[in-house]
Order: sequence, then structure tokens, then C-alpha cells
Amino acid sequence: MTNHRLSIEQKFQLEAAFRDIDACDDIGKLREITKAIITAQENEKAFAREAISRMRQEIDVQMISSFGFNRAAG
Repeated sequence: MTNHRLSIEQKFQLEAAFRDIDACDDIGKLREITKAIITAQENEKAFAREAISRMRQEIDVQMISSFGFNRAAG
């Protein structure tokens, strides 16, 4: 899996998580870790989606106030 534009801190966090996973012999703990990772990933996607939506709304408001037209109207 390619890690695009991760910060040094993110790379260290990944490596630490990978070491924890590799050292774990408890299938129950691995399940917990996997669920936490999936939950965090979905939360990140939801946050990004919401941030993009808000930015689009702000752009629309600025376009309407500056130019007198709505981007969505075409």
C-alpha cells in the first residue's frame, strides 16, 4: 500500500502500530486493533468529506456575493 504525503510523525505512528500488530499473538487483540483501525479510517474519511462539503458551501457563498451567481446553477 502506498502512503501518500505522510508526515514523519504519521510514518512513525504507522511503524509503531505495525510493530504492535507483528508482536501480537492474541487473535482477540488483533481483532480489536483491526476494528480500531477501520473505525479510525472511516472517521477520517467522514471528516474529510464534511470539510470538503463546508469548503464548497463557503466557495458558493463567496461566488454569489462576489459575482452574483451560483456555481451549482451552471
